[in-house]
Amino acid sequence: MAEQVIRTAGNKVRAKPLPPVKARSKWWITVSLSLIAVGVGLGSYFAIAGFGEPAPQIVPNGAFAVIRVPAGGNFQAALDRARPGDTIELAAGATFKGKFKLPNKAGTDFITIRTSADDSRLPPAGKRLDYKKYADVLPKIVSNIKGEPAITTAVGAHHFRFIGVEFGPTIEGLYNIIEIGTTDETAIEQLPHHIEFDRVALLGDPKWGQRRGIAANGKFIKIENSYFADFKREGEESQAIAVWASDGPIEIVNNYLEAAAENILFGGAQNALGLVAADCIIRDNHLNKPIEWKGTKWNVKNFIEIKSGRRIKIENNLMTNNWQMAQEGTGVLFRTAADSGPQAVVEDIEFAGNIMRGSGSAINIFGGEGKGGRNLIVRNNLFEDISGKKYDGRGFFIKSTTFANVVIENNTVIHDGSITLAYGDPVKGFVFRNNIVFNNEYGFFGDNVGPGKPALATYFPGAVITNNVIVGGKASDYGTANFYPPSIAQIGFIDAVNGNFQLDPNSPYAKRGYGGKGLGAMLDPRSVGGR
Repeated sequence: MAEQVIRTAGNKVRAKPLPPVKARSKWWITVSLSLIAVGVGLGSYFAIAGFGEPAPQIVPNGAFAVIRVPAGGNFQAALDRARPGDTIELAAGATFKGKFKLPNKAGTDFITIRTSADDSRLPPAGKRLDYKKYADVLPKIVSNIKGEPAITTAVGAHHFRFIGVEFGPTIEGLYNIIEIGTTDETAIEQLPHHIEFDRVALLGDPKWGQRRGIAANGKFIKIENSYFADFKREGEESQAIAVWASDGPIEIVNNYLEAAAENILFGGAQNALGLVAADCIIRDNHLNKPIEWKGTKWNVKNFIEIKSGRRIKIENNLMTNNWQMAQEGTGVLFRTAADSGPQAVVEDIEFAGNIMRGSGSAINIFGGEGKGGRNLIVRNNLFEDISGKKYDGRGFFIKSTTFANVVIENNTVIHDGSITLAYGDPVKGFVFRNNIVFNNEYGFFGDNVGPGKPALATYFPGAVITNNVIVGGKASDYGTANFYPPSIAQIGFIDAVNGNFQLDPNSPYAKRGYGGKGLGAMLDPRSVGGR
């Protein structure tokens, strides 16, 4: 009988008979199959974990770690490995392709994903990214699956921050580059939250455009100091940022946002939880549609559209270039819409300290669907070059119906159409004071009733219209509490030719506003739109 040599615990050698040949064959087959199974399992594990790619390097950093992902490395493995408080450094200038998912991890310290470049090679904190200047140091994250985003989130994923990273277009510009949430969550705890983007770039495709940059359907989302370009589509809408399945808060601060349909959109689609975004801030951004897009195939609509939202502040933003194409060329819409769901509401909105320059019309106010619209303040804004003639629109300041409690004060509006185009149900609680506007052909105009007093009585019952400069208007239409210079030359702007429409201290209207205030917007154009 054959023997095998084995060692005992005491390192003594002794012989042990092997099993008979027939039994031995079965034994060896069993062992071989087991080894093969283990090998297949390990092979699958290594393939899933990306061990064919350069492994991330983990460097201790006090209680946390820095996970360095080299060019060609496995970004998803780094995301899965990272613990709250860790930093993932992606090799500067390298490209990482795939559909990456932010996992849900316990803890409230942020996991930071950033460029490996030193902070000195990025703009300082709080400064907007100049993409052309810093493009070389940004690692690039790009989806390589048609119809899929580059970044998605696990259920309830939270506390991730991106700094100094570029996100490229999806294949053929389809859908979202970054998709936070699914809109199908059935409990508020399932929403992703505390996800931030700072000094990042999101780019559409020059040929295909891009449907959307960030679908920000989570809670406590911040997008700041960043650069978005080439968000445009033929035959469909496009947005740099859209929010429709969140109850907020959302902060969009100090970004350059370039998009054709809506640079920023709130609402416009339903969500399983019936949420309305609330306590949101849109501040210090430059919202632009490159004038070179005019006359092309890209669907152009508005700068900002709020179809559903409450307690939203829109402050100190610069908006440039908007024209009639897929809509009539109105810059900003506060418009409840049934496509946002039955809970849709537009309420407690403040639009202040903004400059809109170059648009077919200025503002649309509509509260006739969902739960309606109420409590809107439009204060201290400059609307310059609002022209139906130049931008194929109608040149009006406000188009309105079916809203409650609207205060329009201290705005300067350089426009070539009506002050209002009112229709449908009236706007109740309308206050219009301390503004500088132009009567042009129709002034306050109402559908089926014409201009002047009939329009005010029908569509703005009980309105307060006082202390306004209405260039070319008449006291017989709007009362003696307003001012009616015959032309812009009599107003007394500091430097209208160069875009400074503040009143000169020597203007006859400098202190003629309600409560002794000045009239019109008090904005230095150099301070608006962030940097």
